[in-house]
Amino acid sequence: MQRISIYTDPEKKLLIIETPFTLQFELRDIAGKLLVTGNKLKQPSIGINIKPFIKGTYTLKIIIDGQQEYKIVEL
Repeated sequence: MQRISIYTDPEKKLLIIETPFTLQFELRDIAGKLLVTGNKLKQPSIGINIKPFIKGTYTLKIIIDGQQEYKIVEL
């Protein structure tokens, strides 16, 4: 998959996705429940508000040009 950077900003309570590409994303909890879905269009990055979520393991599904990739995210 294309170049992508994913990290958390604990101070701002955001999960940041940086990539120059348009993408779709889904954030799910460990049980598979869909929590957040969205798109990143022309901006260089997107911030997902993680304030309402408890600490734990989550799955981030990213779709770029029809290609899917799953990332494990610790919040």
